[in-house]
Amino acid sequence: MSKPKILIVDDEESIRTQMRWALNADYDVLQASNRAEALSTMALEEPAVVLLDLGLPPHTDSSVEGFAALSEMRSRWPMTRVIVITGNDEHDTALDAVSRGAHDFFAKPVEIADLEVILRRNLQMVELERENTRLREEIEAREGTAGRILGTSRPMVELMAMVDKVAQSNAPVLLTGESGTGKELIARALHERSNRARRPFVAINCGAIPENLLESELFGHEKGAFTGAHALNKGKIEYADGGTLLLDEIGEMPLQLQVKLLRFLQERTIERVGGHKPIEVDVRIVSATNIDLQDAITAKTFREDLYFRLNTVQLHLPPLRDRGNDAALIAKAIVARHEEKHGGPRVNLTREALDAISAYEWPGNVRELENRLHRALIVSNGERITPADLELSGREEGPTSLDLRAARERVEREVIVKALEKHNGNVSRASIELGTSRPTLHHLLNKYEITAKEYARR
Repeated sequence: MSKPKILIVDDEESIRTQMRWALNADYDVLQASNRAEALSTMALEEPAVVLLDLGLPPHTDSSVEGFAALSEMRSRWPMTRVIVITGNDEHDTALDAVSRGAHDFFAKPVEIADLEVILRRNLQMVELERENTRLREEIEAREGTAGRILGTSRPMVELMAMVDKVAQSNAPVLLTGESGTGKELIARALHERSNRARRPFVAINCGAIPENLLESELFGHEKGAFTGAHALNKGKIEYADGGTLLLDEIGEMPLQLQVKLLRFLQERTIERVGGHKPIEVDVRIVSATNIDLQDAITAKTFREDLYFRLNTVQLHLPPLRDRGNDAALIAKAIVARHEEKHGGPRVNLTREALDAISAYEWPGNVRELENRLHRALIVSNGERITPADLELSGREEGPTSLDLRAARERVEREVIVKALEKHNGNVSRASIELGTSRPTLHHLLNKYEITAKEYARR
């Protein structure tokens, strides 16, 4: 392993030479005689620890230049440990340096044994801080997708709880749900929360690639396997080795390839097109579909044995219309991300827009909501997004199905919201207006995931 890098910054060459001679066996010792040279060396070498003499030229009789160097080092390289060197009569100066960001100090003349103790202690802290940073980045990476999966509704809370349980398993997972519900995001969350998170996540849409190319895309091909195969090409399965492979729209996979995929799932080896050598691959399979595979089995367009192989665990993604207030929550997040990315004046969704979003059925689910919000952010005038900007005004707001219970709940929710708006979010007054008790209204607020204070006028 390479030695830890330390930088000695001192205008006295004899002191630098003494320390380098004493420390060279255990450390990669770098030297600088002034602030500019020190900063240049730090930029090139990124040492873990700096030993900084405060009396640097052109102000060797004061700490001005040393403090200037310390300030810039802490600003540009906050992870680097800076240890200041002072004279025996400069204890107050040393304490001042620590208050300005130095991590430690020692006095001249330098006692090498004491210096080595200080160095070891600070290098241990460097390692701890680096490990802490690594773990934090790993956690952020593992939770990155989960942070983009927004939803506080019961169906989404239950779904994410299942994702947590299933993630650590290597069992195949089948994701079902309507188009636009976020199946790839859930697949990524499964990957990022698993012990495969550091390995590749590879996705392939089985319905978007022509049948004559899909086999090569999945399994790869050898050079000369067919006309145009000028070089060896690895397939998606090989690229996902050690990680996760998402087979999106698995119901669109041709029957011939279903046989080859089944063989891979049974034997965990593949053969490239034109090849004869089995290649072992360790990959977790996550499949996704928006069609009923049981119907496809009945129609003999999907193999039943493959279905059972892929369906060890099934996770169903609820449509947006069944997710309570999640549509409004997601809409606010989309607007906030737009502001963060593009800057400019703050954009607000009007109360009417939020109500329209909550009332609309969203047949295209989250994908449709995103598209409408992105369009509205472009065409809206000023700092407000209205129902018209979302192209939701003038739409039929009645139920789109003959589900009596759903229609009753929709009307009940709308009446509660109107009462809260009328009474500025006051639950007691709203309950009187509605002719019900306060506890009953609180129960309904929880049921429909309504927060009364959102309707308080500011």
